[in-house]
Amino acid sequence: MDINLEKISSLDIDNLKNIRKKIADRILKTPCIYSESLSNIWNRDIYLKLENLQKTGAFKIRGNSYKLLSLDKNEIKKGVVTASSGNHGLGLSLAGSLAESKVQIYVPEKTPQNKIEKIKSYGAEVSIKGKTYDDAVEFAKEKAENSDMTYIPSFDDFEIILGNSTLGLEIFEEVANPEMVICPIGGGGGASGISIARDIMSPETEIIGVEAAGAASMKESLETGKRTTLSNVTTLADGIKVAQPGKLPFQILKERISGIKTVTEKQMKEACYLLLTEAKITAEMAGAASVAALNEIDLTKINGPIICIITGGNIDRGLIEEILVAGR
Repeated sequence: MDINLEKISSLDIDNLKNIRKKIADRILKTPCIYSESLSNIWNRDIYLKLENLQKTGAFKIRGNSYKLLSLDKNEIKKGVVTASSGNHGLGLSLAGSLAESKVQIYVPEKTPQNKIEKIKSYGAEVSIKGKTYDDAVEFAKEKAENSDMTYIPSFDDFEIILGNSTLGLEIFEEVANPEMVICPIGGGGGASGISIARDIMSPETEIIGVEAAGAASMKESLETGKRTTLSNVTTLADGIKVAQPGKLPFQILKERISGIKTVTEKQMKEACYLLLTEAKITAEMAGAASVAALNEIDLTKINGPIICIITGGNIDRGLIEEILVAGR
């Protein structure tokens, strides 16, 4: 067994609380609210975990903060580099600023401009390289190899996943024994962290992943039994636009996730519209994917609380306008 998998299996509630304690001054404890409007629509008890209200507007600051705390002073001094489609870059940029570390972010060509400007606002240097996230990863890794900077993965990393476990810790503290947690999946780091907390705190809770239909790399990997790289990924949901899931997340989730649903671009846009007009919540398409997935799940078999994780709210203004006009 991988040494990190052994470590994960040995974690307990005290470990999770200690992780949270270490990053408590760098993150927000976000609300997990009962949504009366969505509960009425689906005739089930629907809760929303609002990571769109997290610092930088997404959950990524959790894993990034814990990762930087694991580095030594020399590594912090020399700086860190990563690739991002937006939210990871935002999280690392702020975490690096708080740790007084230089941060360089490589983003793919179609990264929303609002995310690029926000990344820069936290002090990071941004380089636009490659057509896809995976292309940007290669540039970031090359930079790390040719410099003294430390490469920080977006999701395929032990400390990143441990930091993300604080998201699950909060969920299960606020809603005891939910029947189901629905989590958007890109590389799998967020869902992996939540699954760790689930195992410790609420082992009967099902975890359902949701991916964009045009970027369902984790679903295909789990179905084939091995990590699969998609030849093409097509989705506006940049937060979950990943061609290959992480090695460690794949190993964690193949033993812990109950299933993965896919949703279309139209379904995610409709979910964004619904959240904005009915629940008064701004979510990016990836963040709204959990709500979109409610239409793909047989809810007649669900009696207990359902948690939809709104993983981020960094949506481009132009896309919001498009969604609102289309929804009229």
